[in-house]
Amino acid sequence: MAKLEHTTTRLVEQRPEVVHDRLLALAARLRDELPPIEPGTQAATMLGMTGRINVEVADRGPNRVELRTTEGRIRALATADLAPTPDGRTNLSMAMVVEPQGFAANMMFDLALKTMPGAKKQVIDGLEASLTDLAKELAKPEGEWDPAAWTPPGAAR
Repeated sequence: MAKLEHTTTRLVEQRPEVVHDRLLALAARLRDELPPIEPGTQAATMLGMTGRINVEVADRGPNRVELRTTEGRIRALATADLAPTPDGRTNLSMAMVVEPQGFAANMMFDLALKTMPGAKKQVIDGLEASLTDLAKELAKPEGEWDPAAWTPPGAAR
């Protein structure tokens, strides 16, 4: 089965409980502000849907936050696992899986990855840049933290 998976880790200069709460706030923003899929676009064809993407945010306790899409030909799951360090910082490990649903979606996704040179690398490079920027954002002191202010690098605002 064709799927795209990536895991990466960053050290966040902030306590785990703060990182957890901030990740939940940013996940809720993503769920609420994700732009709709417009009819006739490449995304609509690939996902097999138009309109709002349903994103579920799951708080799995103080050490894990999950986001998942629940509709369309291609689904995504992102997880954030938090582990405290002895000096009060947080190891943040994020994993992402993009997986087609069914035979036809699998073929389309596999073909797309094979015919767009560098697409997989671009996605992974974008995730790496976003996580580096996210780690800096999560580390901000309380007075500087604003969940409405952060936008991942490369995302339209």
